[in-house]
Amino acid sequence: MRSQLLLPALTILLAPSALAQTALDLNAVAAGGSGATAGGDVYEVVEGDTLWAICQQYFADPQYWPTLWSINNDEVTNPHYIYPGQRLAFQPGTDVRPPQIVVDPRATDVSFDSSFTPLVHFIATERDCALYVPFRSDLTESTLRSPGIMTRQEIEPLGVIDQAVPGKGNLGQSDIVYMRFRNTGDVNCGDVYTAYHKVKEARHPEVRSARLGHIYRVTGEIMVSDVGDKWVTGVLVQSHSEVERGDMITDRLPVSGRVRRSQLSSLVDGYIIDKVHDENLLMQRNQVVFIDRGKSDGVQSGTIFYVIRRGDGLAMRPRDFDASLPDQVVGRLVVFSADENVAMAVLTDQAVDVRVGDRITSRVD
Repeated sequence: MRSQLLLPALTILLAPSALAQTALDLNAVAAGGSGATAGGDVYEVVEGDTLWAICQQYFADPQYWPTLWSINNDEVTNPHYIYPGQRLAFQPGTDVRPPQIVVDPRATDVSFDSSFTPLVHFIATERDCALYVPFRSDLTESTLRSPGIMTRQEIEPLGVIDQAVPGKGNLGQSDIVYMRFRNTGDVNCGDVYTAYHKVKEARHPEVRSARLGHIYRVTGEIMVSDVGDKWVTGVLVQSHSEVERGDMITDRLPVSGRVRRSQLSSLVDGYIIDKVHDENLLMQRNQVVFIDRGKSDGVQSGTIFYVIRRGDGLAMRPRDFDASLPDQVVGRLVVFSADENVAMAVLTDQAVDVRVGDRITSRVD
């Protein structure tokens, strides 16, 4: 079992909605009332007080009692028991000064000018030891876009874009193209086909001799507008990247979809074996990556993996790399589709540029 960590909590800034409720002057609270002060920023406990009640009175939220206790845990050893005469250091704020908790000046030997108010940030939390994940994880579903595909066997094309009406090399949405099909007998007006081209063969970054499949880029979708004896005319109804003469045609491939995020119950490690660079994406967030884990490992659409890396970020040469440093999470990906031994995923989050060869893991807790 991992040990519990309690980080020192020092300052809390309340939400604006709570600000008006905390505009109290502790100096104005008379001794002998429901509470007493000794110098404005220090509250003196009276009979009947609880941390819960004090936070309700001065911060309009009793749930701040752990914060108040963490500031005063030297004075209050058990948060369930406080006694008359104990002194709690805090400052609720005013209409023009945000609420804050401050250190009792008498608790330090450092001398400051009378106009200085020492502040410390509230970072109190109790959690298990685990890799720090610099991304929010409150999403349960994701809409993913993946204009790339990897197959174990090469795709057998149905046809090819041979010519086009526009006098330009890079074709886009609404452009008219002329296609040659191997068999026009099954082609009908209104049919939609996918245009694609091969990028390269996929090899494992750790075992270069291991060929994992063929990577293709999906460039667009074409709707058939006319079928002739020799030519099939089509209109580019959707472009995912630049469509070119020579792009191949196949049955429609899904490029986007909605998946429910899930986490594997077991620990599964692997590697990013390749990725598809998308010129339309800045910072390459939401780019397509391929991993060396698939259905045989329990991976399915929506499975989450974390990208991990170790070493100093400035280490460029192998001799500068310190492999003894602990792992850090630098990215997160969600699987779009999975084959038996490989999967295609979308990099939904990244703290640094994720590279081919980076390691992945299914769990960080």
